[in-house]
Amino acid sequence: MRIFSDADEFDKSVNDATAAAFGKFDGLHKGHFKLLENVLKQKKSGLSSLVLTFDGSFADYFSGEKSGVLSTNTEKEDLLRDMGVDHEFVMPINEETVAMEPEDFVELLVKKLHVRYIAAGPDVSFGAKGRGDINLLKKLAEEYSVEVEIIEKVKLGDDVISSSLIKNLIAGGKMELAQAVLGRPYSLEGMVTRGRMLGRKLEMPTVNLSVEPEKMLPPYGVYFSHIFLGTGVFLGITNVGVRPTVSEEKKVSVETYIYDFDDDVYGETLRVELLHFLRGEKKFENIEELKSQMRTDMLRGRIYFS
Repeated sequence: MRIFSDADEFDKSVNDATAAAFGKFDGLHKGHFKLLENVLKQKKSGLSSLVLTFDGSFADYFSGEKSGVLSTNTEKEDLLRDMGVDHEFVMPINEETVAMEPEDFVELLVKKLHVRYIAAGPDVSFGAKGRGDINLLKKLAEEYSVEVEIIEKVKLGDDVISSSLIKNLIAGGKMELAQAVLGRPYSLEGMVTRGRMLGRKLEMPTVNLSVEPEKMLPPYGVYFSHIFLGTGVFLGITNVGVRPTVSEEKKVSVETYIYDFDDDVYGETLRVELLHFLRGEKKFENIEELKSQMRTDMLRGRIYFS
């Protein structure tokens, strides 16, 4: 997959006409997959696939605050690449782009990104102040002889699948439901860094994961997890939180105990899939009480995975 952030560069580098979808694509959930499946089908008509997404959040830009994301840019790129998407165009969110009129946005799609087909949801919004809607998109596309296909929303029960729904599920520790909506377990990815070796002292050695700061974390607590390291998949228990029994720093960490594993993996990148929320984080009276709880957690994990 080729990644672009400059429209002129795309215009010069890509000769194919494209089939496109655009949006934030945070989380890349089942609703997004349905949209992108229709884009990928256009390869049969000779169109290469294009995803136009944004580097940041419009809500964060206007509020001046940072909210957590379900997918970092790196995770999003990996997922799109795995789907077979040919091109990703990442548009910055700045004073110029938020003021772009919907007519100019569609002109950019057609003249610079070579778009001849667009898959869009019925609630699509684009351009300054969200003035562009599905009716305007269809009108403008017709003027450029671009096909627009409306893709109906995907539901889980009575709920429309959306990034907001997934964030609410994760914030509530409902990892199984989040997995059902995402189509895969919610995961954290990063490099293994050196910690204070407290896990080894507590007879439960862990690997410390450095997660990108914009990544949304679930509630502090203990999770059963799958660990993807190199070509291997391992079973583990992951703690997300500030370790109140052993630290006063209030620094958030992601630590994972991997069953039947004792290799040195510092500096390597791994992915942790959070499968089940076992219990919330708590401050124990002393280290012995903490060790007793950890042994119980490890046993419950063995039972869970068996």
